[in-house]
Amino acid sequence: MNSNLNRRDFIKRSGLVGAGITAAQMLPLRFLQAQTADDLENPLAHYPNREWEKLYRNQYAYDHTFSWVCAPNDTHNCRITAHVRNGVIVRLGEEYDIATYSDIYGNKATSNWGNRHCAKGYTFHRILYGPYRLKHPIVRRGWKRWADAGFPELTAEVKAKYLFDSRGTDKFERITWEDAFTYIAKAMKAIATRYSGEAGAKLLTAQGYPKEMIDDMGGAGTRTIKMRGGMGLLGVLGKYGMYRLCNSLALLDVHIRGVKHEEAKAGRIWSNYTWHGDQAPGHPWVHGLQNSECDFNDLRNAKLIVMNGKNLVENKMADAHWFVESMERGAKIVVIAPEYGAPSTKADYWIPVRPATDAALWLGVTKVMIDNKWYDEGFIKQFTDFPLLIRSDNLKRLRAAEVFAGYKSSLPEDSPSKKVQGLTDEQHQKLGDFVVWDAKTASPKAITRDVVGKTLERSGIDPQLDVGTEGTGSATRQRPGDD
Repeated sequence: MNSNLNRRDFIKRSGLVGAGITAAQMLPLRFLQAQTADDLENPLAHYPNREWEKLYRNQYAYDHTFSWVCAPNDTHNCRITAHVRNGVIVRLGEEYDIATYSDIYGNKATSNWGNRHCAKGYTFHRILYGPYRLKHPIVRRGWKRWADAGFPELTAEVKAKYLFDSRGTDKFERITWEDAFTYIAKAMKAIATRYSGEAGAKLLTAQGYPKEMIDDMGGAGTRTIKMRGGMGLLGVLGKYGMYRLCNSLALLDVHIRGVKHEEAKAGRIWSNYTWHGDQAPGHPWVHGLQNSECDFNDLRNAKLIVMNGKNLVENKMADAHWFVESMERGAKIVVIAPEYGAPSTKADYWIPVRPATDAALWLGVTKVMIDNKWYDEGFIKQFTDFPLLIRSDNLKRLRAAEVFAGYKSSLPEDSPSKKVQGLTDEQHQKLGDFVVWDAKTASPKAITRDVVGKTLERSGIDPQLDVGTEGTGSATRQRPGDD
């Protein structure tokens, strides 16, 4: 073997040059073709034709961008950049300015809140240009026939005739926008007319509505119309669109009942929480907050995350990176859920429970914590309802008026309840005040809703947490989970 064979001779004799020429005849590889191997010291390090790079870059070229807020049935409302070419959105990306966001006090968000973007936002333009996007109004044929017949009362026979009892078997038909608005207006007028006055009250009574609800309508059928801004509509459209439309129904009430403008009643505005209980309606009453005790950025500092009733993998995609960071930092993950879902696959411990038994599980956990005194006693006394006494006969909170003869209470005008929360005296009297057992005086003491935190400390009252029935009349100690 010739020991003096150099690299150029090796390439020529081995046929690699010929193989390269053959490959270069193929369209995808011809851009890599070298001019001549003889002129190059190292053909593998030289690209005489770089036109192929333009093909790659042109995939991401755009004419201009604009910023928009993505809200596809969630509450993240991430700001996204749309890249447009030839009038068409070609791709979506993130706005990298989160660190500039601030509240009315000037407090700014940390840049760690990025990336505020999820798979839904990255691919939203596919929905815009997708073949299944609805681009015109449609109406169910049975409903349209019912409306054209003058909205007859929905008896069992009428429901069957217009397929109200088997909607999945009906078909939809396309209508114009003008017809769509007309049908909506006719439907609202028909509902408000039917349920106005004494005749409307009788219909509602027959349908099983409570007397209190019917009385509160004040004879206005418009009060039976309830509107809510959907999750994706809780921004500008929801507050200034759906809700404004609902308020404008007062004009319809004037038209139907002939009342004065100042006596007219509009529809009812219900939020997600008060209507369909999307986020536990009782949560604010117990905890003062709506399922948001801490910011998600605090997850990255957690050593233990217990996921119960929350799916951080699939339902909080824009915030899921906090969850990922917590795992990277060694946090233990516990998932309590009946099903073995996506979060369970990431958990250190999966605790399967029967549906609707979560409360029982947590009451057991609470008992263990109390028995072992694994709690902050000062915090429990100042910021929870645990010290409030409970009646042993009906297991309801003991009210001050039930203990102290002639008890009356009023909240100062500058109190948080009035100044911040807007509570009225009438509402305060309806809610009432509650009672704790004062360890200092060994006697019951009334407390208002404002006696929390440092205010409780300054009051001189020291609520006793473990109170039995001895010496407290009909009161017993608060039990974990009572509300």
